[in-house]
This record gives sequence, structure tokens and C-alpha cells, in this order.
Amino acid sequence: MTANLFSRRRLMLAAGAGLLASPALASAPKKAHVAPAATTGAAATPTVSQVVVEAPLTPEQAMTRLMAGNARYVAAKATHPNGDAQRRRLVAGGERPFATILACADSRVAPELVFDQGLGDLFVVRVAGNVVDDAVLASIEHSVIHLGSPLIMVLGHERCGAVAAAAEALDGHPADEDKDTKIGALAALIAPAVHAVPVGAPDKIDAAVSLNASHAAVEIFAGSKPLRNRVLAGRLKIVAARYDLDEGKVAPAKARAEI
Repeated sequence: MTANLFSRRRLMLAAGAGLLASPALASAPKKAHVAPAATTGAAATPTVSQVVVEAPLTPEQAMTRLMAGNARYVAAKATHPNGDAQRRRLVAGGERPFATILACADSRVAPELVFDQGLGDLFVVRVAGNVVDDAVLASIEHSVIHLGSPLIMVLGHERCGAVAAAAEALDGHPADEDKDTKIGALAALIAPAVHAVPVGAPDKIDAAVSLNASHAAVEIFAGSKPLRNRVLAGRLKIVAARYDLDEGKVAPAKARAEI
């Protein structure tokens, strides 16, 4: 896995810059007309062909919508959209998420809340340390190839326990409780980010959090030819971001230029 990780990064570097773009606001996307579901006494579940929730978004429009939701959340003005019975019935027959989020499984980092979105809006993959393995990558590929998501965000977060645990293990101080568990598999995937922290970084764990998110974004790009082709064609954007637990704000992950 480690050898593949570094070979994939070299592929990323050869592909050129622009993958880990910072969230830039664009004009707000227009809502498409939603036809009401036909009813015959009881509410009918729409078929996939009837689920027309929104017109397809560009990667830039998806980013705009995502960050606008986070701004509402930070300002304590969340609208909690798309959570009623009508929306539930509408998306029961199919989904068309406008963004895919790879987030940490941390209980304090819930993408639907952080970005003020509802049912059918986000395709969320959560795993401790927001790391990428084959199962995670396959899930993300499904969201883009089969569901049409134009945006992938890897969301690391402040004071990530998985990153901190990996750093402790690499320093020769693994937790006794982790003996005979599979937790070491997570540490192995996070280790490259910990090793890449610059000497003298004022907060090594926070620096590793951002680097870990950026590394995961690189893994997604380099590990999937279909996704990579979509990025290079401008049809898909992959970004790395960091969530502030105290303020609730999502910002671009600060990482070294080589990533």
C-alpha cells in the first residue's frame, strides 16, 4: 500500500496543478422545476425517472452550494433543507447527490449538518481518519459514475483522534488498548501525512490533518482512471478541506505545494 501511495503521488505531480483548488464562490445555481408526485389517496413512491430534484450542477456550482450551506451553519442560520416527508418521497426512487464528501467518522463531524443539507443532497463516505482504501474509493467512484456527483471533498478536521493516534504510534508510543485490533491499518494509511509534516511546524497534528486530507484527495485522483479523466476534462473537482471544531467553518486544507 505504501509503495502504491508514493507512485500515485508521482502520477499526480505529473498530471499538473489545479487538483486541490480552494473553494471559490460562483453564482448560485438555479433550482430546476420539481414536479409534484402523483398521488392516489396514499403518497406514491416516485420512480427513478420521476426524480428530477435539480438541474445538473457544474463542479463550481456544487462548491458554491456546499460552502453557502457551511456559511449558514457557522452563522447559526441553518435552514435544514430537504428534510420533510415530501422530500423523502421524492428521493425514495433514486438519488442525484450534488457533492460527495469523504469525512472522518468522528461524531462531531456530520457533513449534512456542517453543510446544512438534507436528504439526497450529499453522498457521504465516513471512516476514521478520512483515509482511502479500495472500498472507500469504490464508493466514491459509484457516487460520480453512477449518481453524477460533480464534486468530491475530502474533509479532515481539527484535533482528529485518528491522526493523533497515528502520530503517537509512529513516535513509538502506540496505545495499549489498540493491541490485537485493526487500528494499525488506519495508522499505516495516515503515516505518510505524519511523515510529511515540515520540521518546526507549530502544531504538528493540525499540519498532519491538512496533509492527510490532501493525500487522500491525491489518492482518489491517482487511484481511479475514470475519476481522473473527469477531473482533467473539467467535469469533476476534487478538493481537500479542514473543518474547525470550535467555529464550525470549513476551509481549504493547507498543504505543501508538492501535493
